[in-house]
Amino acid sequence: MHSFLRSSFSCLVLILLSLFAIPSFCVETYKIEGKLVPSSTLKDLSQLEPTTKIILDGGKYSALIRKNGKFVIDDVPQGSYLLEISSKKFIYPKIRVDVDSEGVKPFVTIIGSEWSNTGPSLQYPLELSARSTSEYFMVRDGFSIASLFANPYIIMMGFSVLLLFIMPKMMANMDPDALRELQENQTQNPLAEMPDLSSTIANFMSGGNNNNANAERRRN
Repeated sequence: MHSFLRSSFSCLVLILLSLFAIPSFCVETYKIEGKLVPSSTLKDLSQLEPTTKIILDGGKYSALIRKNGKFVIDDVPQGSYLLEISSKKFIYPKIRVDVDSEGVKPFVTIIGSEWSNTGPSLQYPLELSARSTSEYFMVRDGFSIASLFANPYIIMMGFSVLLLFIMPKMMANMDPDALRELQENQTQNPLAEMPDLSSTIANFMSGGNNNNANAERRRN
């Protein structure tokens, strides 16, 4: 009796296992293969970083790139997928891949279009080339002498240095009597030649009309 129950239980377990195992064996899978080819952007495949890989369906399926640029993604069931190349240095195009009973059919991805609208078809196995290099930082402008001369502070400093050389020569060519008179005036009242800043600002703000009117009243 015990042996009968034991054998019956074993048969039941085998039947249940076969029910769960049969669907997995019946699912037909395919492989997606291709290679990366050199281009004007990437002339030598050795420039690719070792972590470069092919990503399918957002990372559900993936494969690393071999030294010769080839890649193979195994056990891909039927469906429609987006194939991307994960690289830190180079930018590759994104490819739509449809897998069905007829095989693997790649298409150019059209940005902004509905997924139901397929782009131009591509040859299979895939041959993909880098479009451009990845630019993560803005390159700073190099040092330029012309930018110094465009700086107003540099212009003011240059003008001041120029005056230091010109003024002594101008003073040396002045008439001795005029030079002596100028030195005496500066000694007696060094601020006499300086304009009144507050009056100048008030005159500028009022357009000079008020000051002219006051001057006329004083004369009268």
